[in-house]
Amino acid sequence: MKRGNELLILLINYFSGFYLVLGIALSMMLELSAFQLILFAGLWIYLLPALICRVLIITVGRPVGTVDNTSPVFIYWWFLTQLQMLYARLPFLEELLRFFPGLYSLWLNLWGAKVSVLTYWSPGVVIADRYHINIGRRAIIGGGCRIGAHVISLDNHQQPQLILAPVTIENSAMVGLHAAVGPGCYVHTGETVPAGKLLKPFCSVQNGRVHRPSSDR
Repeated sequence: MKRGNELLILLINYFSGFYLVLGIALSMMLELSAFQLILFAGLWIYLLPALICRVLIITVGRPVGTVDNTSPVFIYWWFLTQLQMLYARLPFLEELLRFFPGLYSLWLNLWGAKVSVLTYWSPGVVIADRYHINIGRRAIIGGGCRIGAHVISLDNHQQPQLILAPVTIENSAMVGLHAAVGPGCYVHTGETVPAGKLLKPFCSVQNGRVHRPSSDR
């Protein structure tokens, strides 16, 4: 990786911490009342990062494809990831929204996801790359599930590469307890991902079976 890119990545790594500290500093400077402080915290924590992400994917587009770690696409994806890092570090922030499953789905949609408000979210779910997540009506996402639209692997020259592709979980599908769904995966209507199952990139679940991409067979 070029030195300039390394420095940029390093700066991006500190974004979530800087953002949190900046929010605290602003709230103290503004001398807000208790109600105003709650309102400010809600806007700063839940709305502004999602709106920044949404504006970027509208103007720049969603990062997608297979790229190396020196690519501008990789750096762009890494910045979008840091926008979401606050919730990975402090998962209770998302759990508060999941008390109202429809509200959590709407919040994901603000990031650029396409999630039905009738999706049921169990505790402990981890969502990465929200702008690449598509989930249909009456889908059930089991406790402790991991759903992400990226994976980093080694290419033919043993160099790291980033693979990014949308994840789709159709109507009435279920992802079992502690299962993981990776980039490019497609769970068809009414299908179930068994508890603890790892769906590798670009697998699909249909007719009760997991189908791997042809290149893996």
